[in-house]
Amino acid sequence: MSGKINKIKGKLAVLMLFVMVASSFAGCGKTQTDTTETENKQNEETQGKENPQPMAQEEEKSDVPESPDKSTAMGRYVESTMDLSEYCLNTLEFKKQPDGGIAIADRHNDKAVSKDNGITWEIQKEEWFTALKEKDAYIMSIAYGADGTTGIVYDANEDQEDDIHSVGLIIRPDGTQIPFDIPITDEEGFVRKIWISDSGRVFATTLKETIYEVKEDGSSEKFLKVSGRPELINFQGNIMIIDGSYFEGLVLYDIEKREYVEDEVLNIFVKENYKDRGYNTSDCFDIYFFPGEEGVIYLAGNKGLHRHVIGGSVVEQVIDGKLSCFSNPSYLLKGMVMLPDNEFLALFVDGKLVRFTYDPNIPTVPDKKLKIYSLEENDLVKQAVTIYQSQNPQVYLDYEVGLSSESVTRDDALKKLNTQIMAGQGPDLLIVDGMPLDSYIEKGLLLDLSDCLNSMESKDKPFENIINAFKKDGSVYAIPCEIQIPLIEGKEKYVSGADSLEGIASMVEEIRKDTPEADIMGICSEKGVMKLFSMVSAPKWKTEKGELDKEIIKDFLQQTKRIYDAQMDGISQKAVEDYERRNQNYNAYYGIKFDESDYVLIMNSLNIVGEYHLAEFGAAYYRGDLTQAFSVSRIKGFEDDRVALMKGHSKDVFIPKTMIGINAASKETEIAIDMLKVLLGRDNQSTLYKGFSVTEAGLEEMFKIDESYINEEGIYSSIGSSNVDGKEVGMAIYWFTDEQKQLTQDWIKGLGTAYVPDTVLENAVYEEGESYMKGEQSLDEAVNAIEQRVAIYMSE
Repeated sequence: MSGKINKIKGKLAVLMLFVMVASSFAGCGKTQTDTTETENKQNEETQGKENPQPMAQEEEKSDVPESPDKSTAMGRYVESTMDLSEYCLNTLEFKKQPDGGIAIADRHNDKAVSKDNGITWEIQKEEWFTALKEKDAYIMSIAYGADGTTGIVYDANEDQEDDIHSVGLIIRPDGTQIPFDIPITDEEGFVRKIWISDSGRVFATTLKETIYEVKEDGSSEKFLKVSGRPELINFQGNIMIIDGSYFEGLVLYDIEKREYVEDEVLNIFVKENYKDRGYNTSDCFDIYFFPGEEGVIYLAGNKGLHRHVIGGSVVEQVIDGKLSCFSNPSYLLKGMVMLPDNEFLALFVDGKLVRFTYDPNIPTVPDKKLKIYSLEENDLVKQAVTIYQSQNPQVYLDYEVGLSSESVTRDDALKKLNTQIMAGQGPDLLIVDGMPLDSYIEKGLLLDLSDCLNSMESKDKPFENIINAFKKDGSVYAIPCEIQIPLIEGKEKYVSGADSLEGIASMVEEIRKDTPEADIMGICSEKGVMKLFSMVSAPKWKTEKGELDKEIIKDFLQQTKRIYDAQMDGISQKAVEDYERRNQNYNAYYGIKFDESDYVLIMNSLNIVGEYHLAEFGAAYYRGDLTQAFSVSRIKGFEDDRVALMKGHSKDVFIPKTMIGINAASKETEIAIDMLKVLLGRDNQSTLYKGFSVTEAGLEEMFKIDESYINEEGIYSSIGSSNVDGKEVGMAIYWFTDEQKQLTQDWIKGLGTAYVPDTVLENAVYEEGESYMKGEQSLDEAVNAIEQRVAIYMSE
């Protein structure tokens, strides 16, 4: 990894400050070819031309037949996947060429081209690319035009410490090279992307809203100013199509007539289906649009593939996202092109090239059906659905999300679900996160998973300690797919004695004694402190008989009050105001305060490095959380930093996520069990979203890395952030040492207590506990009030 690349990564990281600050302020492998199918329906709009395939006006819901009959609709797209990871380290462009070929431009690799519609690929060396790599230049953007023009933007500064100075190079089809250097303002930062129209006109964008046009002589002029930073530009004839940060819809602009093109139908579709699209992942797109036939654009994203005639009255569904890899959250889209015979090629991150081919001889929607349900949308489930359907195209997985609308409350969703279950119409497989798991078990609504788990291959079977944590009277009714690990981080002299909640309270008091006025832990509310430490104590609030343990709750309130008092004793007014501002901002954006959200549980070691906090308490859920925490002690001045498991009234706690349960009354038990095995299988466990793997195969995948990413010192990544005052902080992140790998495995395989939130009980503890901490009632009064509030709930 060159110094220039590290420099650019550091600079670009600063552009994403609020992504990182969110936790304190406020996801390369080879896959075998597989096949999955997607829906294709009939459309009536042709704009005087024959449609490439029969299609229908977009409908978000598909009616799935319970059984096949003579009227079963036929025809949908099938997928085949090719591994192009050897060519795709960091893809910048995926486009058709004037000769009908397809080209891939990569930041680090030579151009890859295919002359046979993506079946075979070869390297095509280019002099300009070789020259730039010899200079160790960092290539920021590459674009190919339909006329054969190539455009490049790269950093011309050779000094690693200097700011980015990006310049460009245009290479015409006849080989003419035109260098350019756009004079931009300090506010615009640098030129970051280049775009080329069908006729060869060259445009460039910066960190701000202005689009520049680069002329034939290398000069430039301001061409168009839009309402946000452009992130994706493509062309259909003379129409420039623009999307970007905070755009409501797509912007269409005629570059010849110099006027906007209105398309209400298109913008309504984008707003309804891709309202929350973002551009936080560089050069990947939540929605990617590309040209098709004359006057036609295609839109690809998690909803599938859609076709639209610019100015037309409908948006047509070509491929149903629910029946394709488009809905797989690990498939980040890099680009897509249309091929002859109505085929499509899509390039995803890590070099996954997927070909979509229409097959008229298979049902539009599979005949068999499995119902899956979760309260909140779950990316791991969506990923597993695409994996399962690629292996079982004859089964339709109907995934329903209970809280799919803001108008639906958790209680409403659960009442509806419970009614369906009791009526024998419930889902076959449930993700029981946020559900009354104990109640479901007591009522006999869930299937015992013991036989299923025991039949699994050893490396795909959850660790015995995880299984044992969910055993009730010898049976297992739910099992998590991923887990989070509560950790504590700080100076060795403080962390070493924090082996209980009482020990943590003493630790915080000792830190306060040593450092008056400092913000010790970044939480300045009673509820926030209680919520943070409940994950290592709440499992003990009820006895094995299900009764309230008043003594444990009493001690919890005493110890968290000690922690809160020490945190607030002498703390600066600015730290308190910053926390209150964070609470307000979270409430405005998420509709919930920071100290009421799960964000309060997140661990961020960068807070220690930046000296924002003197200790970190929270849950690690991704390998980067661990490597970051382990890397702090490699920094000068932080050599005594230590990371350990957080312990409260409960020891060896883990937070289960994506917990699977199977409806005991399901008529599709066999399919549900197969789906459970996919959820826990290596393919799915290799990419997790909310925690660490619970299987040996998953841990093996977690510790895999392309060795080329690790430099001689062991650094494989870096991270940067800033606070509201503009103070910047960054750090290098080192890959696991062998000792750290072993420690991580020992932690995961030694965890034995599952923290499953009990919302009713916890809310009672927080509310009465807050009143106690504020001196509004005594400790005994608070505990008695908690007991009274949950009495009816506990007896149910």
